[in-house]
Amino acid sequence: MKTVITMLVLSVLGSAINAQNIKLPAPQKSGGKALMDCLNERQTDRNFDTKQLSLQDLSDLVWAANGLNRPKAGKRTVPTATNWQEMVLYVATTDGIYRYNEKNHELELVKKGDYRKDCGPQPFMTVAPVCFIYTADHNKEGRISDPEKQKEYSFHHAGYMAQTVYLVCASKNMATVVIGSADRENLAKVIGLPAKHIVTYTQPVGYKKK
Repeated sequence: MKTVITMLVLSVLGSAINAQNIKLPAPQKSGGKALMDCLNERQTDRNFDTKQLSLQDLSDLVWAANGLNRPKAGKRTVPTATNWQEMVLYVATTDGIYRYNEKNHELELVKKGDYRKDCGPQPFMTVAPVCFIYTADHNKEGRISDPEKQKEYSFHHAGYMAQTVYLVCASKNMATVVIGSADRENLAKVIGLPAKHIVTYTQPVGYKKK
């Protein structure tokens, strides 16, 4: 009976991941390790297991990176200058590239296929099951008008996003590293980003290799 139940659960998870959009479970917003413990244990780890992330872990990570923590006010888990909120999170998996819709808390399929290798030149890019791609929509109106300042602020904002992912990984004993050497222009083309959308950093995430 346990074997049958396990197969049914895996079947449901597989169906969800292969769907056009991935509806994520609600993020776990309480419990886990204490913040100071996470800061103490935060580290870069490039030794990834190929095991696919659970939907719950994926849900917690994307919400931490760019989710809504005050939905009524439209405010997020990470700050942006003048509340610009220009950052857009994409997730590359073995099946495709997805855009995180923070209002519906789901991943919307943008492009089918495995494009993790385009997220950075390192060999472990295709080992980690998921890679976060931080992008910025500079078509979005805000109080920052200078193009160079816009770019500068967006790189700062991506750093805030990456750090929250680092802390969640520390809490869950997972591996992650920020990649600054990705071919950003090529990756923007791979995703199909519109004009004035830029890629900042990428960040592969996965379970630690035992």
